[in-house]
Amino acid sequence: MTRRLGIISAVCCLLAAAAGGCSNLQRPTAAYKSMSISNISASGFTMNVDVDLANPNSVALPLSNADYSLALGGTPIIKSAKVKPASSVPAGGSATITIPVPLTFENLLSAEEAIRKGGGTVGYGLDAGLDFDTGIPVLGVLRAPFRHEGTLNVRELLTKNWGTILSNPAAKELATKVLGGVFKL
Repeated sequence: MTRRLGIISAVCCLLAAAAGGCSNLQRPTAAYKSMSISNISASGFTMNVDVDLANPNSVALPLSNADYSLALGGTPIIKSAKVKPASSVPAGGSATITIPVPLTFENLLSAEEAIRKGGGTVGYGLDAGLDFDTGIPVLGVLRAPFRHEGTLNVRELLTKNWGTILSNPAAKELATKVLGGVFKL
């Protein structure tokens, strides 16, 4: 299917080139939709960041790669991680993808001071780049940058899931520092 889209894109581009140029392909756009937490376990959890993609072009564009970096409370936590979402954005259309960002409680301990200062919440910054394969060797990849800042409620995560996560020493330490004496033994 991806190969056929690439061939169709190349034919369209050749026709466009004959009519005045292949530069008509525009970069898709990416916009934040929502964030949810899943896969909570003793080792960590996943932040699922949903991103709305829009393709202004007359050809479908397959998403070939996504990379991201995450900071919590201004502290870099994840640098240059990659995922390969299986998705394509239809011609002149839109699609929503999820960027799964796995975190450990050790990651959260790196931002423990910011979490405490925030009363159990911490700001996060997600920088991502989404690569779309044009199927045209001369054009290569169209890259859509994406940035979102939000808040992660660590207090709620710890409180609602304490039975699951407190077998992890880092989660227990974080709970003690963020929630206070109730978790001191």
